[in-house]
Amino acid sequence: MDIVVVGLNHKKAPIHIREKVSFKENQKEDGYKILKKCHFVKEFLILSTCNRSEIIAVVSDIEKGIDEIKRFFTRFFDLDSNYIENYFYEKSSDCAVKHVFNVAAGLDSLVIGEDQILGQLRKAHEFALNKNATGTILNKLIREAITTAKKIKRETKISENSLSISSIAIKFIEKIFKDLTNRKVLVIGVGEMSRIAIENLIYKGVKEIYVTNRTKGHAVDLSKRYREIGVVNFKDRYKMINEVDIIISSTSAPHYVLRKDEFVKYHKKDKKICIVDIALPRDVEPEIGQLMGVSLYELDQLKDVANENYQLRIESAKVASQIIIEDCIKFENWYSCLPVFPVIKELKNYSSSIVNRELESFIKKMNHLSDKEKEQIILFTNSLVKKLFKRPLLELKRAGEDKEGELFARVTKELFGLSIEEYRIR
Repeated sequence: MDIVVVGLNHKKAPIHIREKVSFKENQKEDGYKILKKCHFVKEFLILSTCNRSEIIAVVSDIEKGIDEIKRFFTRFFDLDSNYIENYFYEKSSDCAVKHVFNVAAGLDSLVIGEDQILGQLRKAHEFALNKNATGTILNKLIREAITTAKKIKRETKISENSLSISSIAIKFIEKIFKDLTNRKVLVIGVGEMSRIAIENLIYKGVKEIYVTNRTKGHAVDLSKRYREIGVVNFKDRYKMINEVDIIISSTSAPHYVLRKDEFVKYHKKDKKICIVDIALPRDVEPEIGQLMGVSLYELDQLKDVANENYQLRIESAKVASQIIIEDCIKFENWYSCLPVFPVIKELKNYSSSIVNRELESFIKKMNHLSDKEKEQIILFTNSLVKKLFKRPLLELKRAGEDKEGELFARVTKELFGLSIEEYRIR
């Protein structure tokens, strides 16, 4: 068995590629059903965000497992394998483990140290657990990665002045308009990214924000929390184009929520409007950005602001990387010891069963001894056996950490006649 990661992210794949492989909520169920049928994939988890779409897996053969996952991507999303091949990244063994730890800590994000990815990873793990797609190895990996990420946020300043994608979007708009106080804004969608954007807008002094959502009740609930918010019916969203200066769109719709053919019916050419699309798949048809007076910005164009943020966090990132290296080694030691863990457990049971059987027989013959004397004999014998087996058990664990666990486990099983299934990690 080995751990692999296969996917596409913001570092290697532009947005028009990433949106093609983004798992929509209603697709995840089918994705899990198909991946469960893959011969070489034994455990897996799908992580799909605005900046990445990747599968973390335990495979019985690295090369064949990676090929199987790539085929899944191309077939599931109906893509040309030759076209998409150059955008894939693939990692295995220790590199895959380190990648997962980096992702959890936000070191592999567009915004270094951002907090949102930790919740997304936790949610993805919960979904995989509910689908019985993860097992001993991935459950341990994800939980350890999340624990390390929390420790990094506690012990470093990497999340100070944290900037999410939504926060960066507001900074981007601020660079264009300078003062946002008298600007009117339309926010499409009421998810977490939209809420963060709204709070940042209010903080910047925006007093007139309109929110629209396909489910109106959710927008109404949001308006009750902020007095600056007004609710617009989703079908009337195009009518707001000439009423606002800024549109921020972040929905989970599988299609465009602003289309050019409808947009041009309401947009006046002399009206200057800034649109920021922070959704994946994209909410705004790209051709809208070619219209006179319209400035359209997408996720990938927020990188400049993110890079400024990166420079502020680079020192904290170095400390975080060191923590990750140390915790990765701990996980890898645990992983390498998987073949010896069942042998250690069985060896303890073996020694205990012999001691208990022999003591029972011996104590029956010692009727002249008091209960206290019998108890002392039992304690002494158990202590002696533990000391006798302490060295072999430690050597088994050390052999596992030195990547010789399978050999030592096999020899120990033969020496003591232990009948347990052999556990192979490679």
